[in-house]
Amino acid sequence: MNIGIMGSGAVGSFFGSFLTEAGHEVKYIARGNHLAEMNKNGLVIMRGDEKVTIHRTFTDNIEALDDSELILFCVKSGDTKETAERLKKVIPESAYVMTLQNGVSNEEELVKVLGEERVLSAAAYVQASVESPGMIKQSGRYKLVIGALGEKGKEAAKTFSTLLNEAQIPADCSRQIMLRKWKKYLFSLLFNPLSAATDRSIGQILEDPHLKEVAWMIGLETIQVARLCGYPLTEEDIHIAFQNAEFAKEHTTSMLQDIRKGKVTEADELIGYVLKKAHEHKSPMNTLKTVYLLLKSIENTL
Repeated sequence: MNIGIMGSGAVGSFFGSFLTEAGHEVKYIARGNHLAEMNKNGLVIMRGDEKVTIHRTFTDNIEALDDSELILFCVKSGDTKETAERLKKVIPESAYVMTLQNGVSNEEELVKVLGEERVLSAAAYVQASVESPGMIKQSGRYKLVIGALGEKGKEAAKTFSTLLNEAQIPADCSRQIMLRKWKKYLFSLLFNPLSAATDRSIGQILEDPHLKEVAWMIGLETIQVARLCGYPLTEEDIHIAFQNAEFAKEHTTSMLQDIRKGKVTEADELIGYVLKKAHEHKSPMNTLKTVYLLLKSIENTL
């Protein structure tokens, strides 16, 4: 199958490498030093202690995806709308676009541009980071849970789930993919902004009773907004998120990775979305908003 990786950062490169090894024709869209290093020495993936080097098509030319049957959509949330509009002009009308992005707002943007029937969503469970240009480091467990947003996409989701599993990527289908994404979004809101604002790993947050309480308060605010948006999250989901965090103690969150690299985070998109929904439903999110403002203050110094 012809597959395009739209945004070959940590997540896109990691999952793309399995698909390449499985014999699919995978093209990686990247930019800057990361792209230059990939073209020079290949894409290096450290899967725990295993080193894998991929040599394939690495380019910044989106037109290279003109024969794609599936796009793994992995760009930063702030780039979703513009990138989707560019993709629409290039990829076949029969191609599916599967978002592996954080949060729950990207699906809305993709549907506006591409239509509901060709957009799939995936909850990506993976601890991965760009260790250096051209090198991805991954540790721990990983899997994808995918689902369709429209009726037509349901069979496609099953087909792609089979394809992913055959490529040694554990993948399940969900009939309630956006509920699943909200639960993953809850995990992200508990730890991602707080870790970036305090320069702490997930493990350090769990071990600090004060930060742990802040995370719990964010969780209570989030499940209230989720319910108002039609997704019945409960305190049990917060407990589960904290239990899962025990397996990611050493993980440096994506927002903290950005801050340490002197880059602006996805705070406006990831946190801004739920704050907007909270405002619409008149549901207070004072704890998360405070962490958001602290994070924006840090970004202003970069």
